[in-house]
Amino acid sequence: MRHRILFLLAAVLVAGSSCFGAAEPGVGLTIYNDNFAVVREARKMKFEKGKNTMRFTDVASAIDPTSVKFTCLSSPGAVSVLEQNYEYDLVNADSLLKRYIDKEVMVAVKGSGSDARKFVEGTLLAAVGPDLIVKSDSGIEVIGRAGVEEIALKELPDDLVTRPTLVWLVQSEKSGEQLAEVAYTTGAIGWKADYTAVLNADDTALDFSGWVTIDNHSGAGYKDATLKLIAGDVRRIQPAMELGRVYTKRVAMDLEEAGGFAEKAFMEYHMYTLGRKSTINNNQVKQIEFIEPAEGVKAKKIFVYEYEGWNWWQASRSPQPIKGKVNIKIEFENKKENKMGIALPKGKVRVFKNDPADNSLQFVGEDEIDHTPKDEKLSLYIGNAFDIVAERIMTDDKTQWGRRYVTNKIEIRNRKEEPVTVFVDEKMPHIDWKIEKSTHKYEKRAAYAMRVAVEADVNTPAVLEYTVSWPWPY
Repeated sequence: MRHRILFLLAAVLVAGSSCFGAAEPGVGLTIYNDNFAVVREARKMKFEKGKNTMRFTDVASAIDPTSVKFTCLSSPGAVSVLEQNYEYDLVNADSLLKRYIDKEVMVAVKGSGSDARKFVEGTLLAAVGPDLIVKSDSGIEVIGRAGVEEIALKELPDDLVTRPTLVWLVQSEKSGEQLAEVAYTTGAIGWKADYTAVLNADDTALDFSGWVTIDNHSGAGYKDATLKLIAGDVRRIQPAMELGRVYTKRVAMDLEEAGGFAEKAFMEYHMYTLGRKSTINNNQVKQIEFIEPAEGVKAKKIFVYEYEGWNWWQASRSPQPIKGKVNIKIEFENKKENKMGIALPKGKVRVFKNDPADNSLQFVGEDEIDHTPKDEKLSLYIGNAFDIVAERIMTDDKTQWGRRYVTNKIEIRNRKEEPVTVFVDEKMPHIDWKIEKSTHKYEKRAAYAMRVAVEADVNTPAVLEYTVSWPWPY
């Protein structure tokens, strides 16, 4: 894990000698799909010649201290880090009391009724659970925390900090102000893509748009940051996704003019760079427009029936037909010719359709897509058809001449107001399967799968019946 993160940090740093273009203070943030990020921050720091103890505050509390890289930008090589400590024991009541054991404290204890509150001053012997134990001039006193109004301490211990801090022992070749850059990885910050598809009236086209959702719980905020997003499965190597240069440049220019995201291939992944600075606060969910809306993308709605599992014995024992759901799928191609052709990071696609009665958008389903390069086909499973019913029953099952013969009957009933085509996807029990007879033409789609297109008229049952055989026993 450590080596992987260090490798990714090095890869990001190699992408540019400085994430800010010019040598000036600023923050750069590169966020990855799998809930971590690389932070690069340049600050002006004053050094004395010789050894210095430097404190770098406001780092992420979810930092990986082993990934920290310090660079002096204004005078390369002039400052070197001899030691580094990550101070993350933050100030709170328990941490303070723990460090004041055997030290002087003053405790204000609530009064009851007409009794005024009292003050107990002495040596703190223990702070265990709900009680404080203090040795005062009058003896040992056990004070319940519920009765404590205030505890007065003389000073803040040196090993406690108010915010996560990197502390360095550095050697400087000269005195004066330098611009230093610190880069590190942090967890608890991630991003995902969210897409919206709006179908047209006859489900033959859609408008497609995308947003980035950034969720930051890293323990730090990043003000006016240069923002980059990396999409891809960084835990394994996958083939580079080539981009059409002319189209990529056009999209990048359009997005940059609007201050949106520009996309490019980066190693075996894809990088999206925001064309403007953005502030990502701690414990904040931020959404940014990700891709320009693509209007009029050609699409196709299909109906698919697939029997859940392949349980011949359960089907053969059932005296009644087994009902199944008919899936609704929306298919379209991520091609330039189809007004798209961009690298799409994995994310959720929400599908809507306009209700002409009042011209309002209505939600009709959602699905998740994986990382999808350009020129690939997308298929969204958004729900099940209400008015199309599918039933199946095994009508025959016998063994002869070393083969098993099974006959399945599948009935599609269409209660819509127009004819439909339902694709019946069947799983086969053996690689050496053979269709002996069928009422419909079939397509062998894989070693264990076939597809049959069944046309169903309105209120007229459409029946697919086929007999398949395979070696038996096997």
